[in-house]
Amino acid sequence: MLTRKTVLLAIAPVVAALAVPVAIAQPAPNQAFQRAILEGLSPETRRDVESRATGGNSVYEVARVILLNNMQLANLIKPGEAPLSSVVAIDFIRENAVFQQGNSLRVIPFDSRTLRFKQQ
Repeated sequence: MLTRKTVLLAIAPVVAALAVPVAIAQPAPNQAFQRAILEGLSPETRRDVESRATGGNSVYEVARVILLNNMQLANLIKPGEAPLSSVVAIDFIRENAVFQQGNSLRVIPFDSRTLRFKQQ
């Protein structure tokens, strides 16, 4: 017969596994980094990012969302491939972003001024 203690011990690892992503969440980028991102954007893209970076949304997070949306709109996914689901990392200097695609990672070039796909 299962006791309350046995059930709690059995589900403890599941609860711990669910809590791990919260524990490793990235802190918000500092203000100097966010200003540097804005300074590198075109005037139109900068206005778009600044208008969305409100209510606790950082410039970096807004740029990540715009970048993900732009890559999805660029039709980079072949039939049968998993969609791009999140931005893992952004290198504004080399103009490459790393995206989660299914169970793998994919590096895609982008224009750091417009946050759009860049053909190489």
